[in-house]
Amino acid sequence: MAVLSVLKEQDMNGIINIGLLTILAAASVIDLLVPLIISRKYPGYNHLTDTISTLGSADSPVKKYQGINLVIAGILFILFSTGEYLYSDQKSWSFIWYSVSIIIFGIGCIFAGFFPEDIQGSPETISGKIHGITSGIGFLFLISAPLSAIWIKELEPLKTLNLILFIPGLLTFALFIISEKITSGILKFTGLFQRLDLVILYGSLNTNFLFIILSKAR
Repeated sequence: MAVLSVLKEQDMNGIINIGLLTILAAASVIDLLVPLIISRKYPGYNHLTDTISTLGSADSPVKKYQGINLVIAGILFILFSTGEYLYSDQKSWSFIWYSVSIIIFGIGCIFAGFFPEDIQGSPETISGKIHGITSGIGFLFLISAPLSAIWIKELEPLKTLNLILFIPGLLTFALFIISEKITSGILKFTGLFQRLDLVILYGSLNTNFLFIILSKAR
């Protein structure tokens, strides 16, 4: 009976982990894929130079869809991080920071969905200010996730990988911020820098959790 109980518990943990991985993967994919799809309805939109937030600005023909997408992605990130924390044996300062970072990023996504970015060149509004502040804070915390992962015991074998991903994650975010007001040269590719940053950071999150699942399955 004790053996059966242990096996049932392992099966349940496996199901929960697969569910959490699915939630994380879904959040990552829709945040990157939906803008690619809905941008087809936005004449003149350029993925290399325009930010993802532009799709949700007041003059965007797809603002409603992008707003909904951000809210859904944010909720999924929060659900994943909360579930990962609750079902993990680790409660170290680094793991708490890691979990909180993802939750704050998710909250930033939700706020960005409800408060669209201002139209480029127009006076700043309350909505635009809230969008900028919350999404900026969310990004900064997400960037810190691979850095805090370096001190998480379960992710010790991925220490070098997380450090490697943290550096370009920080660099692409810096380029994204610097390039927002620049319209010429290599720094005009604001949209590209933002998307590269997200790919790097989402890649880190998904790789880390997949590694944890595979480690527990051994």
